[in-house]
Amino acid sequence: MSSRDWRRPLRVLDAEPGEHVMYLNGKFFRSTKITFDRESTERIRTGYACANCLEVFEVPWPEHCPLCHAPIRERQLEYFQKEYGGVENLGSPVKAFDGGIHERAAKAEEERRRRGR
Repeated sequence: MSSRDWRRPLRVLDAEPGEHVMYLNGKFFRSTKITFDRESTERIRTGYACANCLEVFEVPWPEHCPLCHAPIRERQLEYFQKEYGGVENLGSPVKAFDGGIHERAAKAEEERRRRGR
């Protein structure tokens, strides 16, 4: 990553309510499931971004996040391994649409031919 690119924010592809509810300071909070693109996920995994507040770093693995003070060097890799859900396919595969598109095109062509007679 070039020296200018490190400032680029992480790219969030999807965010939805998580499965966990927390009680903090007299209030209930629901966790959030965030889906990042592959590059952003890799930046978190390799210590170039904070998994807690998503702050990005020029130099990987600072002792603490300068924004939220999370213990990056000591705990982030452990947190990432625990929380990382793997690769998800967002959206339907192209093959699911392929047959439908061709079928609709064939029907439209057949209808045009029928009308032309």
